[in-house]
Amino acid sequence: MRNVMAPLTATHRINAAQAPHRRRVFNGEHLAARVSWYAPHEHMQRHAHDCHQLSLLLLGTLAEQTPQGEERLALPALGVKQAGVMHANDYGPTGALMLGIDLPAAFDLQQHLGIGYAWQWRARAVQPVLLQGRGLLSALWAEELAGDDLDSRLWELLASMATTGERAAGTPPRWLALSCQRLQDQSLPLTGLAAEVGVHPVYFARAFARWMGCAPSVFRVRAQLQRALPLLAKGHALADVAQAAGFSDQAHFSRTARAHSGLTPARLRALLRA
Repeated sequence: MRNVMAPLTATHRINAAQAPHRRRVFNGEHLAARVSWYAPHEHMQRHAHDCHQLSLLLLGTLAEQTPQGEERLALPALGVKQAGVMHANDYGPTGALMLGIDLPAAFDLQQHLGIGYAWQWRARAVQPVLLQGRGLLSALWAEELAGDDLDSRLWELLASMATTGERAAGTPPRWLALSCQRLQDQSLPLTGLAAEVGVHPVYFARAFARWMGCAPSVFRVRAQLQRALPLLAKGHALADVAQAAGFSDQAHFSRTARAHSGLTPARLRALLRA
């Protein structure tokens, strides 16, 4: 599957007065991401979008009307909204907080995500996707992600929205083994690595998770921590270790070390040198 994507150039066909409180968190060449807050009792009249939208309803309620019928949601859910479908929304007494990814209408949802073109909301078996989306928001607000890293994490989130099978058995394909070795050696942008081995970022993330049992971003973080350990054992300054291992700064290194080991880098260094 080759890395062929159309640019995201389309805009929403809705009036500015209808738009919710929205913060664009990423605006890339091939996808965009936003966090939207819809106030209690807010209503959006019938409208359509010029791009596909995949949305996570993180908090709140939603009633959505389409030509296919009406959906009423009061629990976290994942929605797939194809470009060009007319719909209206009501956000009830609590309003709603949503994380959304916009894709160009030319993006083939079936080919890349295994998602058909029927309008759909899913409220079951979406907990792993929700946890990933919340983790992404947390990292964004902590300013741990930017540019290529954020682009890669968004493609991973898209991949997790698709139906995935069990972990694959046997020998992984050569491109995957090469990618693992490259990530063990240095912290590369995952979208760039996918392009380097000639596969689509969504396929890269899905295949990686099936063969390796974790997302490529998790693998990369663990590789960074593995590169940090021998430097800590030698007593290097924490800021120098963070930079050499590929973390954005010492604070990012500290949060990651605590999340994966339960210990701060300083305590890890003391333990390794004891």
